[in-house]
Amino acid sequence: MPFAASSLLRAALAGLILAGLLPGSARAEASTPLLPPEPPTCTEAPDPALTLGFSSTPGRPLPADVTGRVDFYAAVYGENGQALRDVRLGDVDALHPLASAFKPLVVQAALQDVDAGRLTLNTLLETTPGRRSIEGYPAGKNSVEKLGRRALVNSDNTASDILHLAAGTERVARAVHAASPCTSVLHTTKALWGTQSGLLPNVLRPGRDAAAYAAAPFEDRLPTSLALNRAAQGLMGPQVEAALDVYFHGPTYDPALELAVQNVSTPRAYAGLLARTLPGAALGRATRGLFRAWLSDSCCKPKAPTLKTGFWGAKAGSGWRLLTLTGVVELPGGQTLAYAYLNDRSDTLESEDMERQIPALVRWLDGTLADLARGR
Repeated sequence: MPFAASSLLRAALAGLILAGLLPGSARAEASTPLLPPEPPTCTEAPDPALTLGFSSTPGRPLPADVTGRVDFYAAVYGENGQALRDVRLGDVDALHPLASAFKPLVVQAALQDVDAGRLTLNTLLETTPGRRSIEGYPAGKNSVEKLGRRALVNSDNTASDILHLAAGTERVARAVHAASPCTSVLHTTKALWGTQSGLLPNVLRPGRDAAAYAAAPFEDRLPTSLALNRAAQGLMGPQVEAALDVYFHGPTYDPALELAVQNVSTPRAYAGLLARTLPGAALGRATRGLFRAWLSDSCCKPKAPTLKTGFWGAKAGSGWRLLTLTGVVELPGGQTLAYAYLNDRSDTLESEDMERQIPALVRWLDGTLADLARGR
């Protein structure tokens, strides 16, 4: 029986979730503030604007249809990884949900397993009901190479989750935390959406436990995150999709919950992490070539960029009221330019509508990054 659910099945599942009749579902709790009104911030190192006395703001306005909380950071990094000059908009140390922009970190971990001999590019990993996430998915057994490409180029949630589970969610979480303490990649896509929609109350109740979970130190959060990742494998993909529809359109929706259960970072921390990650320096020759090729084909960047570059790797993400655009550009002379555009709490709701903003934003990015590269 194919895993794909018809629209009638999704509607039926939504009704059962509302009624609290599906295993793991919970009746909506009273909506309470989960986090302070001002989103929390995180800083990993002294601000280069303070130590070197430089910084700039974009010389062009954002597209007119962009609303909500927008924070943006881009910097040119030297070979030592230090920012040489930057451009910023909003609070570059404010935490944001990353949406699918975290997936390169998962794919890198899987490719490191290939380099270490724990996996091969031809290792077949199966899409089981427990591993299947929301939306489209690769049926049957697929190679690590195919899953890596799908996770980045197609932003496939199931492909990302299968690789995430194969690499080990604890290992990925610890590696990311060690590389960037302000970046948190604790959850598979199925776990974060299952938690956000209230399907895993035996592990974490969104209306009661989220604030404490979000504020806890990394080592205290880790056991709960591992339990969420395990419990999420007991959910069906269509069940999670239906629950999300109910949650996003219902009275208990709270954008603050995204900071508690989604994978998060700040614009400045994430740009710095990507500058060290997307070029593929931590990978072997063969896996590095694949990683860079997939990122080159990923969304979203200009078809004919103003910047002269041999490599522009990108990864975007979208969701309910949020859009993320991230990437790395290698400049002539050995410098690296990295950026993170993080927008949440938009007046635009559906992810498909958020994605319609991408063409105008890519043009804005192209001009803004070109100005930064030229030192303007």
